[in-house]
Amino acid sequence: MRKYHVQFTEKNLTANAGLAHFGQFAKKLGLRTMLEQDISILRGPNAQVSVADAIMMLAMGVVAGAKHMSHLALLRTDAVIRALFRWNNFPDDTTFGRLFKLFRPVHCHELSEVEAKARTKVWSKKWFGRITLDLDSTVKGVYGSQQGAEKGFNTKKKGQKSYHPLLCFIAETRECLHNWFRSGSAYTGNGAVEFMKECFSRIPKRAWNIFVRADSGFFNGDLLDLLEEKASQYLIKVKMRNLVTLLMQQSWRKAKNKPGVETTEFMHQCHGWKAARRFVAVRIVVDAESKGTLSPMPDYEFVCYATNLSLTPWEAHTCYAKRATSENWIEWCKNQMASGSILTQDFWANSAIFQTCILAYNLLVWMMWLNYEKGFREEPDTIRAWLIHVPARLLHGSRQWVLKLSKTYLFKEQWQNIESSIAELGFA
Repeated sequence: MRKYHVQFTEKNLTANAGLAHFGQFAKKLGLRTMLEQDISILRGPNAQVSVADAIMMLAMGVVAGAKHMSHLALLRTDAVIRALFRWNNFPDDTTFGRLFKLFRPVHCHELSEVEAKARTKVWSKKWFGRITLDLDSTVKGVYGSQQGAEKGFNTKKKGQKSYHPLLCFIAETRECLHNWFRSGSAYTGNGAVEFMKECFSRIPKRAWNIFVRADSGFFNGDLLDLLEEKASQYLIKVKMRNLVTLLMQQSWRKAKNKPGVETTEFMHQCHGWKAARRFVAVRIVVDAESKGTLSPMPDYEFVCYATNLSLTPWEAHTCYAKRATSENWIEWCKNQMASGSILTQDFWANSAIFQTCILAYNLLVWMMWLNYEKGFREEPDTIRAWLIHVPARLLHGSRQWVLKLSKTYLFKEQWQNIESSIAELGFA
């Protein structure tokens, strides 16, 4: 290796040139204008940074890879990004914390409504008529005494304080349709009916057929009533007392070409229900206990679903298995987009920050969906690696701003395609 010297003398360099795409896309959506108009937090006349700017800065920081409020210093010291976004004043991390502590439930609702408006614009350009909604909850552990962080269900670290957000994803686009930031002691299905009502209100009008998948935490008669009232299809895993006893009473048939697998379907009315609903179930032989018996006694693993779909039990089981991909999207939001990682001591501040991280995730998904379909299936870290973390120099002369990238930049063609596609976008 050659000997070399290091000098810190260069100006107008950035390691996050790809944020220019992200900013242009947000500008086309009119996101900052909507934030200014719809979020009713009032600040003094001497305030140097608006709440809308704080949200935009945090969203940009999350896309760039920030996992803590202090990581926003990467943008604060980035002269190129600040020049491109006209951020003359960039607050420090303590000021960010104070800004988000201004949020209350009404303001979190307003932020959610802004995201819904942005979604309406996106879906005016491209849409799916039939969509699948995957409901799930997730545990996000904390290491302090943040407001609302309580002990609850936590398989990884029992007894750890945590938050327990509720999330709904659109499987066809991977975007997060809606989210609730909740205390760690909240049960999975708490407020599921109200949450589902809000989800329906946020579904783009172009989607005419709704299919809902959810795990056993959402097995609730009132929720099923709502889904049937909305003429939605559903497939929900069953959780109830004496379920195995009920299943053992049914008539089982061997599944064709699937050794050790049997299926059944039946109508059942749970306590408090207005009518019976269709149940489908699969049982798989796990082991055959033969010790001390004349004939082997099979040991089964049971899986049961409530559904209004005309699927066979095995088809329903296969369809439900596809829901596992939503676990990936949750992990992307938590681990790659800092949802639930950037915290203050205030619950509603944390809720607003969580929503901002989800908004940043959705903006990234929407940008790729509308402008570069080949990269649409890539996870945030992959997009960040080839599109966001791009070194460049910003030059200004002859009344023009020029962003200069490496001559040997590997993804030059993809960059240019995305740039031209965003430039041609127009939203009403």
